[in-house]
Amino acid sequence: MRQMGKKFFAFEAVLVAVSILALTGCGKTPLDSPHTETGEAQYDMVEEQAVSNDGQEHGNEEDAVQNSDAESSMIVIRAYSDSEKERMAELQESYQNETAKPEKMIQEADSAEGVTEGTLCYITSTGQFYLPDRELTDEELLEIIDCNFRIALNSNHKTQEEWDAEDRAERAELEAKVKAAGGITEDEAIEAARKAMAEDLGDKAKEMQLRMWNDHLGWKTDLCVADWSEIKEEDRGAIGYYMQFDLGDSAEDGTDWTNWHCTVNAADGSILEAYQIELASDGIHTDNTIYYEH
Repeated sequence: MRQMGKKFFAFEAVLVAVSILALTGCGKTPLDSPHTETGEAQYDMVEEQAVSNDGQEHGNEEDAVQNSDAESSMIVIRAYSDSEKERMAELQESYQNETAKPEKMIQEADSAEGVTEGTLCYITSTGQFYLPDRELTDEELLEIIDCNFRIALNSNHKTQEEWDAEDRAERAELEAKVKAAGGITEDEAIEAARKAMAEDLGDKAKEMQLRMWNDHLGWKTDLCVADWSEIKEEDRGAIGYYMQFDLGDSAEDGTDWTNWHCTVNAADGSILEAYQIELASDGIHTDNTIYYEH
């Protein structure tokens, strides 16, 4: 199920790559800079086949246990357990939505000889993860996801400045179309969304704050083409302002994970989509998504 209201066009390919890498390892040293923007992709978790970064196949995931630097080390690269695969898929969605991030970057070693036994580690020379002989924690799985994301960015040979320039160009093109059609402004879209949120959430809506996804670019919302499957067929392809509201610091503290998402038609201010993702008490596992009619 889609967890954000739009596709970040430039990042979609990166995120698809991350989904493939997540269960197979990554092949380049991660970027030094943390990830600053995520987008939507349907994460097709690769369970049947492990594929290295140069595209060579290594057979079924279940048979992917192999020795790294066998002549000089006894470190074994094991396969993920079924439980780890399931949690990885859930945590990918949370990482994508920025409701879960690792507390630190993954530990790295130049070779298998530098791995500390019992500690999750990324081996930069082989592009493999050393997984301890125990069930990985959620934190460790998030470190793997984060590592893969940063490496996928690096593999696309673009700096953050280049991604931003691309986003600004796409935004300018959409804004020009909205203006030519006599559409509404971003602030008018936010006002329309707040009115719809009050209908859906009642008094709770008064506490909700706009989540600033692209504030470093100077935008309050994401302007996009609403072409995903949950949009009504007759509205699909319309330009819309996507936004999310939550409780800000309260949500980050884990005391209340209430959130509400909305896409407003940039042409006339109508609501293209409104929904709430219900989260479990840990703020990670998605229990249910409620769609509202407007």
